[in-house]
Amino acid sequence: MKTVNLNIRIEEETRNKFKRIADDNAQSPSALIRKWINDYIETNKKAPHAK
Repeated sequence: MKTVNLNIRIEEETRNKFKRIADDNAQSPSALIRKWINDYIETNKKAPHAK
């Protein structure tokens, strides 16, 4: 599977808090975001062509 980057803009303080809390919980920020995206897709897919 080919992977690509997704760039988002958030405030630096928000990013730092998110990374710190994820690290405290032994979780990768990237893995958390990938899971949230996949959960969102599963919850909201409606068209038969959506993957």
